Amino acid sequence: MKVEDALRKIALLRRISADKGALAGERETAYRLQKMLMERYAIKAPEIADAPKARPFSLNWDYWKELLNEFDLSLTHFGGRGSVEIGINIIAHIRLAANEWWIEERTPSGRKITVRDRGFDSLRTYLKEHAPKSYSFMRR
Repeated sequence: MKVEDALRKIALLRRISADKGALAGERETAYRLQKMLMERYAIKAPEIADAPKARPFSLNWDYWKELLNEFDLSLTHFGGRGSVEIGINIIAHIRLAANEWWIEERTPSGRKITVRDRGFDSLRTYLKEHAPKSYSFMRR
């Protein structure tokens, strides 16, 4: 690997963040890889340019499925859009490319968008408060 390759990889690793869907372990691993590459190739922080714009980081449905599995919810998706039923009257819609989600609730007058936000952590916070609770009486 050349120094130019290491610089490019460090810049890409710096783009991994929670608002783009990375889990805590992934962010920690990216940080450690950055530090290791910087030490190995004697690269100082100011030398690192922004990541190339040709291939931006994009999410995939596995991140969202993993999050929803925590709450025993199943995701249905087609292309870049997905949805999940949270309850009888609540549907969460997800737009993959924008990393955004919104909640649509059924009301007597029709459907209404009640919450709109971006990122995993905000959806996890919403689901902790609003997702149906599943209880198990079995011991593990």
